[in-house]
Amino acid sequence: MFDVIIIGGSFAGMTAALTLIDRVKEMKIAIIEKNDLKNEEKEVDGRSYAISAKSLQLFKKIGIYEELQKYCGKISDIKITDHNSPFFLDFIGSEVDEEEGQLGQIIENYRIYNALRKKVLNCDNITIYAPNSYEEMEFLDEGVKVILNDQKVLESKLVLACDGRFSEIRKRYHIHTAVKNYHQKAITFAIKHEKKHENVAYEKFLPGGPLAILPFKDQNESSIVWICKDELGEAIFELDEENFKDQLLKKMENCLGDVEVISEKFMYPLIMVEAEKFYHEKLLLIGDASCGVHPIAGQGFNLAIVNIEILADLIVQGGDLGDESLILEFNKKARIEARKMLVATDVLNSIFETKSSVVSVARDIGLGVINKLPKLKKIFIKSAGGF
Repeated sequence: MFDVIIIGGSFAGMTAALTLIDRVKEMKIAIIEKNDLKNEEKEVDGRSYAISAKSLQLFKKIGIYEELQKYCGKISDIKITDHNSPFFLDFIGSEVDEEEGQLGQIIENYRIYNALRKKVLNCDNITIYAPNSYEEMEFLDEGVKVILNDQKVLESKLVLACDGRFSEIRKRYHIHTAVKNYHQKAITFAIKHEKKHENVAYEKFLPGGPLAILPFKDQNESSIVWICKDELGEAIFELDEENFKDQLLKKMENCLGDVEVISEKFMYPLIMVEAEKFYHEKLLLIGDASCGVHPIAGQGFNLAIVNIEILADLIVQGGDLGDESLILEFNKKARIEARKMLVATDVLNSIFETKSSVVSVARDIGLGVINKLPKLKKIFIKSAGGF
């Protein structure tokens, strides 16, 4: 009998397991993962996470922070600009964090995954069933029975669905989900550049879509997230090396000098999902299975961590696993946090995507006003940094 069964052993699933074990040492957890989690590390996939200052505190608690410091790029400043506008918004880490002087860190996804995997494999209280999938789930008064594809039967008090934005579990239990296709693609890759980034992240809002430049540990290397409309994204992705570089330099507005693409390029469709409720019986939706937001603010994984900590806090405060009151309280708090992030990212994308000259002038003036009002600016900084 397990305390918790987690279906999906990727970022959210492994983070949830390690967080719960950190809070309740005697907890017994099972992870069911369709990939061979025991024997296969994750390879480079072109993506990086912007890990907020608050999420980094969790990384310290679960024991992966120190290892990731070998690879992380620190964000001491975020510069937000709008095309051909004299106004800008400058988020400075030292304004909210005098000790660390940072708003967060940029870490390649595969490095976080492999650090989590290493920790999970060495945790005696976590049992891994992989490669495996679940066939059936039966909700009982005293808990949940899960039948695996190899007919093993597992039982627990609570199940966490961490099976991603297109969650099969969410579909199976007919949890109504709002879906918004942005008809945008994100092209991700790494670059080497002439000038040092000095730990500055750039968010450039330009005709055709925003461009994020995220600093790696090496002062002359950064991660790029280039967002554009579907058709344009596909055309750009297919450009030869020379023309791709020319288009990139135009988008970067010469902020880091000459550049060289140093990794494979990857392209992903951007789709938002929001479940109407984050539970079913004794099952909770965690991470992208509950809410997947637009990546414009880089907060997707941070939102998953917020929800995981909500659950862990409720358990530490005495909530009984599988008890209806705990499940409903989690649903209430997690949905509030998800809704705030979803609205913020959706509105931000809409504002900067519009071609209206009136809106364009208004947003530019807004950037300038915020940048000159310390108290208002601090609210935005705290949001960006996850404080």
